Amino acid sequence: MASRLAVSCLSGCLAAVCGVRAQSAPPQPQAVNALSYNVHYAVGMDGKTDLARIARVIRDSKAGIVGLQEIGSKAMAKELGRLAGMAFVFGRSKEKDSQYGDAILCRYPFTYVGNESIPSASSSRYQAMAVDVDVSEVFGEGASVRFVNTHFDWLKTIGSQEARLAACQVIERAFFEDYGGPAILAGDLNATPKSAPLQRLKKLGWFFTDLGKPRLTIGAPKADRQIDYLLVRPQRAWAVRKIQVMDEPVASDHLPITMTLSLRGR
Repeated sequence: MASRLAVSCLSGCLAAVCGVRAQSAPPQPQAVNALSYNVHYAVGMDGKTDLARIARVIRDSKAGIVGLQEIGSKAMAKELGRLAGMAFVFGRSKEKDSQYGDAILCRYPFTYVGNESIPSASSSRYQAMAVDVDVSEVFGEGASVRFVNTHFDWLKTIGSQEARLAACQVIERAFFEDYGGPAILAGDLNATPKSAPLQRLKKLGWFFTDLGKPRLTIGAPKADRQIDYLLVRPQRAWAVRKIQVMDEPVASDHLPITMTLSLRGR
């Protein structure tokens, strides 16, 4: 009888301790992973075209929302989506007879918002595309974010410099005149962190952080500057948990950049 009582008391004490620990452990914040990646038409630094390699990078990133730049065609976007196990939408360049553009891949339900041409002073013609992503399964019922993916003009000429600035305004008019909710901007902006385009985006409400460490995404044979980004708005709506430039120097001439984000108050 005494031994049974001792076991009973011990069990009760263990349950009480476990209960205290469970109550004292802070809840883990829910988060989404986003990825921005200029895939260079899936042509790697070894000269090989390999969609499966790009898809592996996407899967390894654990991203739920992906912005891809330099996509060769809708068929390429579709195949990358299939290989990565994600739904896709292709944003074709508005240049006449062109099939190239950008793409968004997503693990969550989304609604297509639109695709707009942005200014360019080079021989290429660029665009910005947007979707509204239902992230209810992560942040609770009704949670949604607008995800914009783009690729800015690339030359160092005055024309291209002005085109990048103007592209910021086009994105604002196209996707944010009637939308003030949480948003993510992914893209190859062909601009460094202290450049005029990043300052313009900041004035428009976009928040950029490197969490105290340079995030170098391009340069051969070793990355030496950042031109690929994930930005958020409004700043008060987001908590940036982690930023990572993935160590994948072969699959593309750019390195993929990922960000782990939580919506505040969710």
